[in-house]
Amino acid sequence: MSSAISREASRNTSRQKKPKPAWGWRATGLLLGLVLTLVGAGAVFVNAVQGVQATGLVGTRGTFTVHYCTDTNPSRKNSDYECGGAFIPHEGAADDKRSGTLENAEDYPAGKKLDVVEGWPGSDMRFRETGIGATSGSVMWLCFGLVILAMGAFQVRKWAKSFKK
Repeated sequence: MSSAISREASRNTSRQKKPKPAWGWRATGLLLGLVLTLVGAGAVFVNAVQGVQATGLVGTRGTFTVHYCTDTNPSRKNSDYECGGAFIPHEGAADDKRSGTLENAEDYPAGKKLDVVEGWPGSDMRFRETGIGATSGSVMWLCFGLVILAMGAFQVRKWAKSFKK
């Protein structure tokens, strides 16, 4: 024996749709996705350029002789060194010497010679180290930027779909 209630329940096979989140949550999710996408794209761009510079494939390569290194972080909790010195291009003569600062430096002793590349055009005599360590650091941050970019793109796609009817 079956009752009328059980027959009614067995006929209703359509699934109920999940309710959409409120409009404010959808807009917030979309905005967060856009921000993550822009931050990720910026990180990818900057670290791709710095990675190519660290390989020495672009820019003026040369030798940087350290004159001094100072810790520019006033809290002394995490050291942030800035080194000043002289740069001589590989193809240049000794009279092509220019003074400047080394980006992302460590505490190098005075007189240490490093292989560097001149930074961005118009960067006011700032130089970057070249080599395996500098390149791998840029690749690591590039991958981190790609993850942020993917997270942002996923969020934008997810929340943009929620506005469709």
